[in-house]
Amino acid sequence: ASYKISIPKLKISDAVVSTFDNDLSQHLVQYGGTTVPPEKGTAVIYGHSTLPQLYKEGDYKTIFANIHQLTTGDDIIVTVNGKTYIYKVQSVSITDPSDTSFFQQNFDGNYLTLVSCTPPGTTWKRLIIKTKMQ
Repeated sequence: ASYKISIPKLKISDAVVSTFDNDLSQHLVQYGGTTVPPEKGTAVIYGHSTLPQLYKEGDYKTIFANIHQLTTGDDIIVTVNGKTYIYKVQSVSITDPSDTSFFQQNFDGNYLTLVSCTPPGTTWKRLIIKTKMQ
């Protein structure tokens, strides 16, 4: 029903990802119908961003305030049922809210995509962070 992700570069530790509801004030949310780690396919996780200066540790309404700082090669650590998996950032891109191509499943490996609004504090565009399990 849930698992955890950590993003060392952003000092996010053991953030809960729900696979069963959409309450972004309580946790991150995995988009329904996407693969759950560590199964092959693409897990798509989304969370709130806000102005970086409003970030508050443990507050899911601000959790992705600094996600724009991630770059290729950064680690995302996923913990499912007590087992840890390391994903590396492969790409960072910005798209229009109407673009849903990042939901596409890719079953040739284990992928995780993080999605939030950008610029921080707005809903103008979507920031897409694509990662692959190492």
